[in-house]
Amino acid sequence: MKIIVTEESDSFARQITANTPSQGRKQALQNYINSLLKAHAVYRQSENNEKPTLVYQIQANQEGTIVATRSKQGRYGMEIDNKSLPVYGIHYELESDCSWQEQLCWVFYPSTHEQKERWLEIAYAPHAIGELTEGVSLLIRNLQK
Repeated sequence: MKIIVTEESDSFARQITANTPSQGRKQALQNYINSLLKAHAVYRQSENNEKPTLVYQIQANQEGTIVATRSKQGRYGMEIDNKSLPVYGIHYELESDCSWQEQLCWVFYPSTHEQKERWLEIAYAPHAIGELTEGVSLLIRNLQK
């Protein structure tokens, strides 16, 4: 494999896009995004904190939808929610933010509403949230083609 250095070489997601053939790009980005979500899953202080208390996973389908699965450890077991993002007709550049007080970072759900809704959350890691936001933005662009 020949490695192509892009102008914005600080983004591994961009390197994946530049160095992966177009037919494998969606899967490569999806795998990378899921590895970031898993590596930066949220752990809460407890007696048994071997397993994350909040973790996300995404799945992009051929119909142009990204499904984010949110698994949260609740009082009575795992609570699982899905939120779909149809990528057609939305702007691919996403916003993110972090809160040192909450020790969380998140990507906002792209919406035309003025109120921002958290879509993907990870443990406090400002560099990782930038990379995650970039990866999801590139995945949206890839699906929109």
